[in-house]
Amino acid sequence: MLNDFEIQIATKFIFGHGAEERVGQALRGLGATTVLVHYDGGDYLEKSGLLDRVVGSLEGAGLRHLELGGVQPNPRLELVREGISLCRREGVDAVVAIGGGSAIDSSKAIGLGAATQRDVWDFFTGVAEPERTLPVAAVLTCPASGSESSQVAVVNNEAEHAKLLVSHPVVRPAIAVMNPELSLTLPARPTACGLADMFCHVCERYFTDDADFGILDAMSEGVLRTIVNVGPRLMENLDSYELRSEIMWAATVAQNNSIGMGRNQDWATHALSNELSAQYDIAHGATITAVMGSWMRYVYRSNPRRFARFAREVFGLRNEEMSVEGLALSGIEATEDFFRSLGMPVSLAELGVDGERVDAMLDAIEYFGEDHAIGSVRRLTREDCRAIFEMAIEAER
Repeated sequence: MLNDFEIQIATKFIFGHGAEERVGQALRGLGATTVLVHYDGGDYLEKSGLLDRVVGSLEGAGLRHLELGGVQPNPRLELVREGISLCRREGVDAVVAIGGGSAIDSSKAIGLGAATQRDVWDFFTGVAEPERTLPVAAVLTCPASGSESSQVAVVNNEAEHAKLLVSHPVVRPAIAVMNPELSLTLPARPTACGLADMFCHVCERYFTDDADFGILDAMSEGVLRTIVNVGPRLMENLDSYELRSEIMWAATVAQNNSIGMGRNQDWATHALSNELSAQYDIAHGATITAVMGSWMRYVYRSNPRRFARFAREVFGLRNEEMSVEGLALSGIEATEDFFRSLGMPVSLAELGVDGERVDAMLDAIEYFGEDHAIGSVRRLTREDCRAIFEMAIEAER
């Protein structure tokens, strides 16, 4: 049962061996002349030669380039504003992000801000709606957020302890450069965080207050099964090109909304986990796994058949003697077991989070609608969100 929808995914995908060496010509084809290369502060780019290959591709295409490093997890508004000033001063007309979701989101925000005279934070607070951006090319090294083709960018305003997003089709990168080889040296922890993030991205669309959705459900379940089957194997074989390629594309499909259109989406887990990241600066994937099980247990009775279907189709749980509710709970337990197999936490206690900042997080959540709530499976008020945080704090105990 599909509702009416519109979607435009204009991102050009360059996937496979040596993909990063084609970024210069791809940007040249878009009319770029001066490019900002934006990345994190690690030494991987230089030691691996990736930065040199990207720069070489730009120079080979006759493009002038500037560089701005220093991107951190939960990308900072301060660095975004620095990048915008640099772009305006130097006449930059395209941005190349090298890294994972943080570098890509930071680059998207720079592209938005540099294309206008407004303060870029206006787009995140809803004061203004994006109308244009500088073209962004994402050279992906850490599959996780799916930011390389999504219409979402997330930025952390440290001064206000606010981690907000902007969602608009204009935000989608023009080019996604995806070479699985670039992720072969990615350590275990960010690999696991990425698997958790992409798994949750599908679940935010799959769990809904609506009825079944035919092809969209089948596609979603296929992506989730792939993540569940490949994820633990990848954690034991981090240098597998085959497994990395499966996960790299799964992360993209999970977040470009091709499996989410035409149905009510939830996004309560992300709303909760984003505030944890903003308050505690904890990796996004870890905040997701620490609250997702508690969210599931709090809301599953609002649509138990969907949670039971999730247990059957994703984890293969098919006990005919088990009730719908029992099957739903088994699927929730299987989800937490999957997170544990990745070495990820399933409670806030494991992250050292207590109840001290719960009120601050509740204050920052963007509730909406006449009921002033979040979510779709079950509309969650401030007090519902408090209960989920408290469940997640006590879960491991």
